[in-house]
Amino acid sequence: MKPKKAQVAFEYIVIVMLVLAFIVPVWVYVSGMEKDAMEQLSLSYAKNAVENIASTADLVYSQGPPAKLSLRIYIPDGVQAINITSRVINMQLQRGSMHTDVFAMSSATLNGTLSTEEGAYFITLEAVGDYVQING
Repeated sequence: MKPKKAQVAFEYIVIVMLVLAFIVPVWVYVSGMEKDAMEQLSLSYAKNAVENIASTADLVYSQGPPAKLSLRIYIPDGVQAINITSRVINMQLQRGSMHTDVFAMSSATLNGTLSTEEGAYFITLEAVGDYVQING
């Protein structure tokens, strides 16, 4: 006896629903994990950038004028502001509703500005008098 067309169509629909019931939760989980990984990667890039700037500024400052070094840094996506005040380099990141400050301290007084646009940059740190000038 042959199955009726309606029964075959219904069975296909049930199979598709079962497959979707398995795939959708897995996809949601993987998407969430990817988002978390990207946020952690951005934080790592930001931390690496500010710590490299601070340590290079310390080196340039310890050598005194006319010491000058170039440094390659990567500014991650989502940087709202980069503040260089006194001895602190602060990078403010925005990820969805999360706001995070990543900072590093230097023993040298710092002066300068950096771009907040995502990308790799060569910056120059130069000992000038009693401070280090940062040019991005």
